[in-house]
Amino acid sequence: MARMIPELNESALNLVPSAAECSVYCSLRDGLKSDVLVLHSLELVVNSANDGPKDAEADFVIFDPNRGILVIEVKGGGVKFDANDRQWWSIDRYKNLHSIKDPFRQAKNAKHEILRNLKAEKGWGATGMPRITIGHAAVFPDLPDISALISPDRPIEIIGSRAVLNDTSDWVSKVFEFWSKGSYQAQPLGQRGMRIIESLYCHSIRVDVPLALTIDQEFRRQIELTERQARVLRSFRYRKRAAVSGGAGTGKTLLALQHAKLLASQGIKTLLVCYNRALADFLKRETQGLENLHALSFHQLCDWRIKVTGQYLLEEAKQAYPGSSLFDLQMPYALSRSTELDKFRYQAIVVDEGQDFGDEYWLPIELLLDDEEDAYLYIFFDPNQAVYRNASTFPIQDPPLLLIENCRNTKNIHELAYQYYIGDEVDPPDIEGAPHEILEASGLNNQAKLIKDKVSELITKEQVALHDVVVLVLANQKDHYYQALQVAGCPSGSNWSFESLWQPKTILVDTVKRFKGLESAIVLFWIGDQIDIEANKELIYVALSRARSRLFLVGDIVKTSQLARKHGCSR
Repeated sequence: MARMIPELNESALNLVPSAAECSVYCSLRDGLKSDVLVLHSLELVVNSANDGPKDAEADFVIFDPNRGILVIEVKGGGVKFDANDRQWWSIDRYKNLHSIKDPFRQAKNAKHEILRNLKAEKGWGATGMPRITIGHAAVFPDLPDISALISPDRPIEIIGSRAVLNDTSDWVSKVFEFWSKGSYQAQPLGQRGMRIIESLYCHSIRVDVPLALTIDQEFRRQIELTERQARVLRSFRYRKRAAVSGGAGTGKTLLALQHAKLLASQGIKTLLVCYNRALADFLKRETQGLENLHALSFHQLCDWRIKVTGQYLLEEAKQAYPGSSLFDLQMPYALSRSTELDKFRYQAIVVDEGQDFGDEYWLPIELLLDDEEDAYLYIFFDPNQAVYRNASTFPIQDPPLLLIENCRNTKNIHELAYQYYIGDEVDPPDIEGAPHEILEASGLNNQAKLIKDKVSELITKEQVALHDVVVLVLANQKDHYYQALQVAGCPSGSNWSFESLWQPKTILVDTVKRFKGLESAIVLFWIGDQIDIEANKELIYVALSRARSRLFLVGDIVKTSQLARKHGCSR
């Protein structure tokens, strides 16, 4: 078994962002001898006389005391090479193309830079170490056949396919053999060479990892769909109508967004609709520029169709239902009437936050479908998040598909939030995460100062990006809490942004209800002194589950203790 740096256990391997690199890491570790040193993700600065210094990285560098040095670049998924402009592309699971650097040139450049580094080391130079074998190669662990990649500058001897994973030692030996041909003067690195290499690339230092990096590593795992969720998405090809139920963090919005994009990519005119305006703005950002796809909140949809068809429809609705709710009855009625006057229809509608759609919403939704019998309708919902209303039966009779794995939060956050959840059991994530912390003080101004100081610490000491922090307020008089933050002052290097998302150089401060459906890496949940915990279980569940990685409970000692309940926490 080779000596790997960094040495990653199974849990750490799960944090490696590339599944392809993870596979190659394991095959090198298990397939090479114990006297071989393998460096993973070796970062370099390549100096060019023409372009100046540039950042570079070698996926894997093998230092073999008996054979020399081998630099390996790894590319997962499929690949495409355009000979006209010499551009390389990776192909993901959805057949999308992503521009990438030439993997062979990357490995070659890293090889030359490593050699320059070594020659510059004391004890190596012209009178030091003899000539060595140093080569480069590229591995494509998802490709069973790499014959199409062969060319004069890419000989078969330096290309690895999926088969490399099964017999890594043999493949590495053949690559070393290829590069050593004709190098009759080449000598082994030996123990002296290995010591120089270790002093150059493996010397230890201590620098505390900022929270930002930990959050980033956790997020790379959280954004991936679990296999169970992927099966739900695949099952849609056999269902033109389906309801999907899941608790907070089970990926409902991610699935709804992904499926809406898939339908639109197939030329199907698709509506992605939700209740919450902030979530609608997020969905619109994620789908901007995509053909055949509209992302709107339900009431934005009503406004749009009423303006297109005729403003008089709203007046008609008010006359038909005088004194009734504008949003719950009059606007849905006007939207239904608009379908009688305008032939515009969707071939597919995907509903997120279905639990917040009132009974009156479903008739216009169905009327907007091109063919009510043959069109697509998918509803994603969390029965425990009916913050705005308690919706009754959906226009889908089949039992809902269940999402039962939390892939958003850490285990600690899941266990705290799901105290307030009622429904089908949801499995916790396998990311432990740090314990949530309590920031307690008496009085709004003191609590606001705690929030300001904590946010400043996150930004400066922990290097957290501003957009990864949000302050969520649950209080009877939200304006008093906003004013207290203004009095406390702004965090280091930023400003407060009250109920306005995605403003540059700001920290968002918003209400729990408005932020429903969204998420943030770090949430500071500020609960008002007068809030009844039992009467607001659904909103508390929403607030706690918005945090992906870190959660802070802010309030007086009574409220924060009630929130934490049986779970351990840090004060």
